[in-house]
Amino acid sequence: MAPTELESLVGHLFIVSGRSIKAAPPGSAAMPSPRRAARGRDSDTFFGLVTLPDDQRQPGPFYEQLIQQVHDSYFQTSGGVTSALREAYARLNTHLLLQNRGQEFPLRVGLACVVLRESDLYIAVSGAARCFMVSGDQVERMPDNDEVAEGVLPLGLYDDFEIRLYHRQASPGDFLILSDASLNRLTDTTLRHVVSVGGVEGALNNLASVAAEYTSAEVIKFVSDASETAHSHSPAEPLHRRLPLFSGTGEPRPPAGRAGQSPRHTHEPEAAPIPASMEPDDTTPSPEDDSGQPSRLARTGHRTLLTLAGITTGARTLVEKMFPAEIAASPDEEAEPPFQLSVTMQIGVVVAVAILVALVVTGVYRFRGQTSQYAQLVREARSEIETARAAGSNEGAARPHWETAVFLLNEAAKLRQPGPLEQSLLSEAHSTLDAYDRVTRATTTLLRSYEPGADLQGPIVQGLNVYVIDTTADILYREDLDESGTKLLNREPRIITRQGELVSDQVVGGLIDLTWMDEGGVPQRNVLAAITRNGLLLTYSPSWDVSATVLPGFEVWQDPRAIAVYNRDLYILDAGANQIWYYRASSDSYPGMPLLYFTDANPELSDAIDMEIDTNGNVYVLHASGRTSKYFVGKQELFGYEDLPQPVVRPSAMHLSLSPFDRSLFIADPGGSRLYSLSPTGAFLYNFKGEQDEAFSAISGVYAMDSPSYIYLTVGSDLLYFPRP
Repeated sequence: MAPTELESLVGHLFIVSGRSIKAAPPGSAAMPSPRRAARGRDSDTFFGLVTLPDDQRQPGPFYEQLIQQVHDSYFQTSGGVTSALREAYARLNTHLLLQNRGQEFPLRVGLACVVLRESDLYIAVSGAARCFMVSGDQVERMPDNDEVAEGVLPLGLYDDFEIRLYHRQASPGDFLILSDASLNRLTDTTLRHVVSVGGVEGALNNLASVAAEYTSAEVIKFVSDASETAHSHSPAEPLHRRLPLFSGTGEPRPPAGRAGQSPRHTHEPEAAPIPASMEPDDTTPSPEDDSGQPSRLARTGHRTLLTLAGITTGARTLVEKMFPAEIAASPDEEAEPPFQLSVTMQIGVVVAVAILVALVVTGVYRFRGQTSQYAQLVREARSEIETARAAGSNEGAARPHWETAVFLLNEAAKLRQPGPLEQSLLSEAHSTLDAYDRVTRATTTLLRSYEPGADLQGPIVQGLNVYVIDTTADILYREDLDESGTKLLNREPRIITRQGELVSDQVVGGLIDLTWMDEGGVPQRNVLAAITRNGLLLTYSPSWDVSATVLPGFEVWQDPRAIAVYNRDLYILDAGANQIWYYRASSDSYPGMPLLYFTDANPELSDAIDMEIDTNGNVYVLHASGRTSKYFVGKQELFGYEDLPQPVVRPSAMHLSLSPFDRSLFIADPGGSRLYSLSPTGAFLYNFKGEQDEAFSAISGVYAMDSPSYIYLTVGSDLLYFPRP
């Protein structure tokens, strides 16, 4: 059978100055495809909502013009759904840039759009617009809270506009809410309560009770058939019906399958007829191999389902033989009845047949649904790749289509194992994007997996020892490498110390950061140094046991994030205090109170996450926003990234290699699934990515070695390495 074709019930919420307006908010849309739409769009349904900040409200026609433009652009653009949405957003952004030109306060437009195709939802969000999907007890925010915290750029400000794309599967009873940013403050529990009544009208009433003073929203409920839609129809729940599909003759397309056939009854074994629900129809695409024939998986699955159908018919025939009609009709009460099973056994057989039939139907639904969805995703990916190829060397025009193709092929791979053609397309897309971004692919090797849930920080590599911190359990570990630097000699990780233990008569607190101290204000040289939240300085080396001393004045620390050593002095990055504290070293201790690194400047360090200091005393600070700031003797120096192929999205750690052979600044950027290598001046050197990107999407620490020439990574609860080029 064809994939489920959902219908929708739509309601609107429009609140102005705390008063609910009985009208749809301007700029909202819930429209089927127009009569003349681009190829492949005739069954699409379009939903949308234009939003503006409260301080930029415009007359109603302004919103209506924008949403109509987006609707028309989408349905006039051929190709994949996502590529058409990108094109519609691009056209609107160009229109707004022209309109904002020369304006003192340019309009910052948000836009949320959804395309419903059968049961597939293609969602696009920009600016201060939001989308919430409630499916049972699950609530998904698009964009999620982390993305909102990073900021979602509005339309109309930059040539390089930002669009967040999502692909989801809808089921009957699911709700989708498009809104302005005012509803983002609602918790998941509140959103579940809003739709718990089951109907759109009730959801709107609940939403109105928790909405802000100014709120625009569109509430959509997906239903499976017209009967439910008609039953639910009310003035508060406007009926949004899908248009019927038409064949080339202009007549409504008849449903697939065999109508009007009656079951055949016979007591002789016969070949099982193909159930109507299993027969192929013209509306269900099937995946094909390179020859254009159905794939081996499709043929195998079809044969399997036919076999199950044959078993079902055989079981039905067996039951008929157990209950021959002549037994019930025989007037001869003296006749010896033929052999038959007990009543309990007969009931068991009937139940087994019913279960088997249900399994067959379920298998058909799943197989046909996934097959159709897979084929649709692959077709759209092909279309995106053809468009990208046509753009040639124009990276700006081609890149969005290559990126969309990768997304679609990855979604298809979730449904089934890709064939050679799909793998070839994905490889081509990855290779092209890698060339754009000057990517160096790295194959990582696992050295150790720690306890599930561990969050490793570090690593520090010295000689043949590796040190890491598990910040979840607050444990400091040591690992021993072989001479090649590629294997661990110890079967289990060695625990140096952990929170709660006594070291030098001091209780170890939560661990913050660690560094290597060639020389410092401690009795020994060449030791590992770490600080704790209760002000302890821990030092350790394989030649000396772990020791602890209390740093004077640690009570002034507010939110320490990282430590570094320069000229024997100990530096502590404190994001909470917007300050870098430093302790002057004596011959074997840090006896004085912490000193202010910044005395004349007031830097913004609230989002600072890591720090490094080079041999000249330059301080590098990595910020959560992706930028790196540089300071010298408490004064900010000019520093910026040069020639990065992509901006740093969501960094997690930095490492400064001070080797005389290779002075490099490494920035781990799990938000971009990458590890950047830069010169100390910020010039681009390398863009490392994993073969499948999984490891690089969760990097928490990095350390580069010259000999052996490896880069060591902490990734979640794993310690890995890969060879340097």
